[in-house]
Amino acid sequence: MSETQGTPADEPRDGGQAGRADGAEGADRAEGAAGVAGSPAAPRRRRRRLVLIGAGVLLFLLAAAAAVGVGRTAASHRPEAAVAAYLEALQQGDAERAFTLDGTEVGDDDVLLTDEAYAAASDRVSDFDVAPAVVDGESATVEATVQQGGEAGPRWQQSFALVSDGRDLLVFPRWELQPVELGTLTVQVGAPSSATVSVAGAELPRGDSATVELRALPGSYDVELGGGGELWGAPAATGTASGAGSRGTPAVLVAELTEAGEASARAAVDGWVSGCVGSPDPRPDGCSFALLNGDGGYELSNQKWTLETAPTYDVGAWDGTGWDVTSVTEGAASYSADARDASGATGTFGSVSPVPVRVAGVVTDVTPEGAAFEAGPFL
Repeated sequence: MSETQGTPADEPRDGGQAGRADGAEGADRAEGAAGVAGSPAAPRRRRRRLVLIGAGVLLFLLAAAAAVGVGRTAASHRPEAAVAAYLEALQQGDAERAFTLDGTEVGDDDVLLTDEAYAAASDRVSDFDVAPAVVDGESATVEATVQQGGEAGPRWQQSFALVSDGRDLLVFPRWELQPVELGTLTVQVGAPSSATVSVAGAELPRGDSATVELRALPGSYDVELGGGGELWGAPAATGTASGAGSRGTPAVLVAELTEAGEASARAAVDGWVSGCVGSPDPRPDGCSFALLNGDGGYELSNQKWTLETAPTYDVGAWDGTGWDVTSVTEGAASYSADARDASGATGTFGSVSPVPVRVAGVVTDVTPEGAAFEAGPFL
C-alpha cells in the first residue's frame, strides 16, 4: 500500500512543484506584461501624437501666415497704397517711376520732367500723410498732405484720383492712379530776347514772353541766365514748384550790364544824339529837339544843328523792355541855315536861342556787334 499510494510527506513536494510552476507562470505573465509595455507599438503611438501636434502647429502657422499675406495683399490693393507708391517715388527723386505709376505723358517742352532735372532739384518731397480713400464704385479719391523740403519747407494738400482696373486673384481690386496734376515752376526773365534760360543744363523754351511757366515736380530749381557773354548777365536764381493748386516761388532773373556792356550802351545813346544833331531837318525824326515853326516857309540850304552842350544821362536797370536810359541834365543845340523866301530874298534862318536836348529811352540789347537803343517817349 505504501508503495502504491505514497506517503503524505510526498504531497508537499508535489505541491511545491506546482507552486513553483504557478510562480513561474506568474513570472511569465509579468514578463509578458512587461514585454507588451516595452513593445514597438508604444513609440509608434507617441510618434503619431507628435506628428499630429506638429501638423497642428504647422497648420496654425500656415493659417497665420496666410492671414498676414491676405492682409498685406488687401492693404497693397487699397487706393492709398497706389498714392503712397507715387509719393515715395518723388521722395526718392525717381521721376520716371512716378510717371509710370500715374501715366503722365511727358512732352518735348517738359524739360523739367526728367530724372536728370529732378536729381538737380532740392527741397523735394520729404514726408507725406495719406488719408483714407473715399471709394465710390469704380472710382476713388485720396487726399494727401505733402511736406516739402523738411519741416521748414512748405506743406500742402493734394487730391489724387483713381479708377478700378480689374481684380487680382479674383478678389483684390486693382486701383490705377490717374495722371496727377503737376505744379508749375515760374521763371520771370528781365533780359534781351536773345537771352537763354536753363535749369540743370536743360534750356527752357522761352519764346517772346517775359514769364516762363513749366510743369514741374515738387522741388526747388536753380535757374541760370545765359547769352550775355561779357556784356551782361544775372546771378542764378532759385524757383520753387509745389503741388497743383499751391503757389510756388518764382525764379527772377534780371540782366545787369557789365562795365563793358554799359560802355556799349552809352556808345549807342551817344550815336543817337549824334545822329539827331547831324540831321539837316529843323524837326529831325525820332529826336528830342526841333524848331517849333519848322522851316518857316523858307527854302533852306546849308542847314545844320550844332550841339552846344551835350546832355548827360543814366543807364539804369532793366525795366521790362530794356535798360532804362533817363536824362540827368539837358543838353542844348542850335539850328542855322541859309534861307530864300518866295520873292527871292535871301538871309539867315535859325533858332533864336538854343533848344533843349534831352535823352530818354531803353537799350533793348547789347551784343558784341553793338547795342540797340530805342529813344523816347519825350514829353
